[in-house]
Amino acid sequence: MKAASYIAVFIGGAVFCFLLVSLGMVDKIDTIPGTQEEPVLSLPTYLGFLSVMLTAVTAVLAALAIGIGVIAAYTFSEIKNEAAKAAAAKLDKALSEKAFNERVNKLLIARSANPTVAELEEGFDPNDDGNR
Repeated sequence: MKAASYIAVFIGGAVFCFLLVSLGMVDKIDTIPGTQEEPVLSLPTYLGFLSVMLTAVTAVLAALAIGIGVIAAYTFSEIKNEAAKAAAAKLDKALSEKAFNERVNKLLIARSANPTVAELEEGFDPNDDGNR
């Protein structure tokens, strides 16, 4: 497969060189004479057209990049604002009185499910805070 691709590239290059010489775009290769009159398609005209087209493509791509940058700047600031709002909402929800009471109740339920040794003793006073 590699050899076939090398042969195809060689043949394509030979055809391309033949066309350049026969159309007169290249006047002389070693001692091959060119055409007597200026060809319709000449190399300087083609190169001038190519440079104009590349400049136009560069200008279009630059404008597109600037547009994408402006859109990205607005998008990133909006994403940042939305993330800040979402974080503030979650923080408010987590610090609300209802959520606090739910956490305290879960803690009390968990503590009552696993009593300490003192609570298991006979005569335990749950209202005794230890201050005497």
